[in-house]
Amino acid sequence: MSEKFIRRADQAAVYYLPAARLDALAAAAKKARLHTALLEIPRDMKSGELLQRLGETLHFPDWYGANFDALHDCLTDPDCLPGKGIMLFIVGSANLHRSDPNGFSTLIEVFKAAGNELRENGTPFWVLFDSKTGSISELPLA
Repeated sequence: MSEKFIRRADQAAVYYLPAARLDALAAAAKKARLHTALLEIPRDMKSGELLQRLGETLHFPDWYGANFDALHDCLTDPDCLPGKGIMLFIVGSANLHRSDPNGFSTLIEVFKAAGNELRENGTPFWVLFDSKTGSISELPLA
């Protein structure tokens, strides 16, 4: 995957990424100067704890309330976003889907909504899950 493709906000979205492609994509994202972050979801984690960890992983400000509305607000606030965009790798996504399916669905909706807003501003926001859970398409080769 080329860093030129990764910089394209119009291509950035929520995708499934096979584990074999993670290292190459992370390297390309660093070359593209995107902020990269990895979030691991252990078994039995619920969305409340996940939201807290997302805030820590993405270095959200103190006012972040660790709820879905606050997640959307921070993701779409230029003062909260590091770098020229974000590439977030989520490992263990099937664990959240099993332990909190409603929270998982809401998380996907928030990521997609934030991605749509960021796309309008030309900011790439990639969220890459490690399983084909829910309505997530596989990241195309480019």
